[in-house]
Amino acid sequence: MKKLLLIPLALLICSSFLYAQDDMSALKEKLQKMNNEYAQHMVSGDMESMWQYYTDNVISLPSYEPMLKGIEACKESSEKMTESGMKFNSFKTTVTDVMKSGDFVIDIGTYEVSMSIPGMDMPMDDHGKYLTIWEVQDDGSMKVKAETWNTDVNPWAQMQMMNGKGEGMGMSNEKEE
Repeated sequence: MKKLLLIPLALLICSSFLYAQDDMSALKEKLQKMNNEYAQHMVSGDMESMWQYYTDNVISLPSYEPMLKGIEACKESSEKMTESGMKFNSFKTTVTDVMKSGDFVIDIGTYEVSMSIPGMDMPMDDHGKYLTIWEVQDDGSMKVKAETWNTDVNPWAQMQMMNGKGEGMGMSNEKEE
């Protein structure tokens, strides 16, 4: 009799596990779709549409810049970048990992970007990783609550290769005696 009860219990546990995996796969697909739409807005310069993905009290932790708190600070930083003449030629993210806890979804992945910068003959290409915390809204939609990203490219190593010795940066190819 006990064995007969264990079989349905085991099936229930297995089906719950499979349902949770399907749920996370669907969530990963949803995040990738939202990231793709976001990237299209960024490349087209449609910043107003891009900001729809953010909460009013978003926290942004960009590479090589101070922390930005609130959507207005993020907009101001973006406007300065646009005024400088920088333009995104392409932007792509790939969601690699998804975690969910309560009203928060954590999106971890990689990015590839190409930018045109005034004064540079060639576009600047970069690739790296990101982490975005999405907050589930009352209507079921998700908005960015916090984000950070950083490059996989070591700019100091690139500078060192460009000048041959890394002079002026505390780096050198020469051995000290």
